[in-house]
Amino acid sequence: MKNALLTPWRLRVYPRLLLFALALAVGAALVSGSGAGVVSGRLGGDFAEFYAAGRIVRSGDARRLYDPAVQRAAQVDLMLSSGGAYVPFAYPPPFALPFALLAALPYRLAYALHLAVMAALLYGALWLACREMAWAKPYVPAVFCAAVLFYPMLRALLGGQNTPLTLALCVAAWSLERRGRTLLAGLCLALLCFKPQFGLALLGLFLLAGRWRMAGAGILGLAGLGLVATVLCGPTWPTAWLGHAKWVVATSLALEGDKAVSLLGVSRHLLAGSPRAALAVGLCLSLVVTAILGRAFWRRRGRDIPFSLLGLAVTGLVLLAPHAYFYDTGLLILPGLALLDARFPHGPALVFGLWLAGLAQLGAGLLGLSPLFPAALAVFILMEVAIRHTAPRRAT
Repeated sequence: MKNALLTPWRLRVYPRLLLFALALAVGAALVSGSGAGVVSGRLGGDFAEFYAAGRIVRSGDARRLYDPAVQRAAQVDLMLSSGGAYVPFAYPPPFALPFALLAALPYRLAYALHLAVMAALLYGALWLACREMAWAKPYVPAVFCAAVLFYPMLRALLGGQNTPLTLALCVAAWSLERRGRTLLAGLCLALLCFKPQFGLALLGLFLLAGRWRMAGAGILGLAGLGLVATVLCGPTWPTAWLGHAKWVVATSLALEGDKAVSLLGVSRHLLAGSPRAALAVGLCLSLVVTAILGRAFWRRRGRDIPFSLLGLAVTGLVLLAPHAYFYDTGLLILPGLALLDARFPHGPALVFGLWLAGLAQLGAGLLGLSPLFPAALAVFILMEVAIRHTAPRRAT
């Protein structure tokens, strides 16, 4: 029955039709309303913080990039309310540079271009991954369609988030390393440090796996980005950035609730009445996940790094993040692909269950917990099992 429904022709044509319909819906939203407002509310979600950061850099005021008053003023026309609310920008200075280009465009056009770039990055990442899998090569559009319709990724795309960029840099680093392009792979990890909890952690894991040149290239890339940040924001940028980021994370922790998907975040949410117990539980579980990741990469010294190990890494890093919202689980697309590629027992059913867990996030308020948290835990365990059954090859 499954083979009768999922014919090669349908897998090629139907996803394209679905994507076309989705593009029409997004286009209709873009032409509704005015400014940052649309029929359904504010256009672009968190894109406002990136666009405003671009405005600040473009105005020549980059040295005050992390001044809350400056950020609020740059977003005043992007917020639908008049209560002084704004979305704080807490990324490293170089990440604001591309948005300085977008800030030259009207907000709606800039958002549309950002959405197109993020979608292209997602497609490119899936193409890179699927070309390593004979069964998936002909069906990249179908995989892309399933990824776009995975609720966390859909929310990330429409909400102006950068989950597709994170995913693309992870896959690019893995793919380039497999082909011996260690310099470029390391530079991808340096760029990934726009989210230090991912970039620095993956640098450390690849170092554990004996990828010295890759890690060295990553460190050189970080030095270059640090120089760019110094030119842009002055020599005191680390203090300004870290201080602002610490404040933003501390403020955001109180807002996580049923959106939290990390071990620390969920522990804080479920044990809100006992902060010390929540911290202890979160840290203990984080140590277990860290040990599993470290051991898995350590055992790959001199051997190839399979796609399943990348899937384990991104899942583990979402769980380990001090602060992660449900849309960060859009990265679970990678372990989902890895489960299918490993011919894991009941793999398609498990991946469909993950997709349903994403959809169930709509009811997280009723559940009192993000369903994507137990899904991420289950995926992490399944990836560990899949890796144990992956026959290792010598690295080339």
